[in-house]
Amino acid sequence: MKLAVQQTLVPGDSLVEKFRHAADYGFDGVELAAWGFAGLPWEASDEIQAAMAQTGLPVSSLCTMGRDDFVHPDPGERKKRLEGLVKMLRLAEAVGARGVVALPIRPPLHLPDLSPVADEHTLITQLALSTLASALEQTSGMQARIFLEPLNRYEAYYLRKVSDAVALCEVIGDERLQAMGDLFHMSIEEADIGAALRAAGSCLGHIHLADTNRLEPGQGHMDYVTAFRALRAIEYGGWLSLECGLSGGHDRVLPATVKVLRRAWEEAAADA
Repeated sequence: MKLAVQQTLVPGDSLVEKFRHAADYGFDGVELAAWGFAGLPWEASDEIQAAMAQTGLPVSSLCTMGRDDFVHPDPGERKKRLEGLVKMLRLAEAVGARGVVALPIRPPLHLPDLSPVADEHTLITQLALSTLASALEQTSGMQARIFLEPLNRYEAYYLRKVSDAVALCEVIGDERLQAMGDLFHMSIEEADIGAALRAAGSCLGHIHLADTNRLEPGQGHMDYVTAFRALRAIEYGGWLSLECGLSGGHDRVLPATVKVLRRAWEEAAADA
């Protein structure tokens, strides 16, 4: 189990301090959320390298935010967002991160419905595939991956199940494009979280962790043992990153959360 935490959840006035706290709490790595940096995130490579060198913790992944969603109704903005995705992939490669979490589109953005020529869903799919193919081509030879994240129906109208992300990956056919699962979103959209993870198989590249109430694991009714049993069954080797709200202070909540997750992971192994 490779357990990471987003730097926005960890206290500290600098990235080095945040990494040190993450290590002290028992995490194996840090996921960098794009909105956690001043200015453009891809300009922070030196700061990231220093934090890794001084603490020994790696960067698990980079996580984009809404303004980075790569499908947009305006062609000029789409071009900028493609350039941003490429820069994020290059940053991920430079710091040794496994990949970049990315989403196509979410409200309030919409594309026009051009039925009967093409409805909105079809247009989004075509633009998503085009953008993803271009980003992968421009970063050819790199190891850094793109992780497509489905969101729940209250936050997105496109790409809501893990199988939706897998379908896009299969069309592109590049191993650097993978689906990811966020257990919080999956608790709303998937009829069977374990079955959805198993079905994704080797296409699954990244996991976000939060309980059913969006707080840290252990505060809701998520069945982590069943989810982890599925991950073990497909021999999942990627990161599991904490992305959630916290029910209390960092020093108490985060170490306790690490214990909850590692205990569930071991219990899943015992039940295998």
